[in-house]
Amino acid sequence: MTESLALHPQARAHLAAAATAPGIATLSVPEARLAILGYLDLQRPAPAMAQVQHRFIPGPTADLPVRIYRPPQDPGPHPVIVVLHGSGWVIGNLDLVDEPARVLARDTGYVVLAVNYQKAPEHPFPVPLQDCVSTVRWVHAHATELGVDPHRLAVVGDSAGGNLAAATTAELADTDVAIAAQALLYPALDHQMAAASYTEFAEGFGLDAVDMAWFWNHYAGAGGGEDPRVSPLRAKGFAHLPSTFVATAGHDVLRDEAETYAGLLRDAGVDVVAQRYSGMIHGFWWMDGVLDDSRTLQRDLAKFLVDRLSR
Repeated sequence: MTESLALHPQARAHLAAAATAPGIATLSVPEARLAILGYLDLQRPAPAMAQVQHRFIPGPTADLPVRIYRPPQDPGPHPVIVVLHGSGWVIGNLDLVDEPARVLARDTGYVVLAVNYQKAPEHPFPVPLQDCVSTVRWVHAHATELGVDPHRLAVVGDSAGGNLAAATTAELADTDVAIAAQALLYPALDHQMAAASYTEFAEGFGLDAVDMAWFWNHYAGAGGGEDPRVSPLRAKGFAHLPSTFVATAGHDVLRDEAETYAGLLRDAGVDVVAQRYSGMIHGFWWMDGVLDDSRTLQRDLAKFLVDRLSR
């Protein structure tokens, strides 16, 4: 059976229902930012937290909105997870990741902080990355205030957020703010867009190849793809990286580059858990209202983080 025939029936039904929606690459930036909010209709009701705090923290060029999620828990300090949400570096906001972040806090029992980093094209590379690095540094520096353990800090990112998570983790590796674990959910890791999955799933699976070109162009332009801060897959070494979880969707243009990245880390001796959700499509972490495998990913992610951060 080919990969296309193995598309999960729930994913197939979702794609059929969304088939008439215009592709991201056909939209203006404001139109795309409005269209992405449709993911809110694909999520379950958000679980209650003991506390959700909205605040701003200082970034390199602007104050950054963050949400801090606290589930019911025993006195800390507890591990802390920084969430860098998917966006194509252009669209998306804290509302879209609110429900997944709450689920992550509930499933792990840890404090979760999500940041609304600045977006391209108004703020192209390296600004979003600088915002994410600054956020992790802020969490580490304010660990006592937050009631968290700065030595048990993880970063989670999906899609473009996975790109930013990988680049942030690499930048902070071997510093006094070293990240203890990273989790990359169907991450974008290579500006070249040359992997075979770009051809296999070029159109009709929710994230078209032309959409990724649109996102990359806004974020990094035509050049700079060899810079590992843009393309973490292009780094010269990986042995310094922490325990890593890589989730891929079987029907996604980004599948192969993420699986190649996982293999490179494993070859370098890094502790890696790589899981392909074979019937799934890009963005399914945000879709637990319509895709059962979204909940499977949520559980697998939480298990990985609890296992690594409780050591």
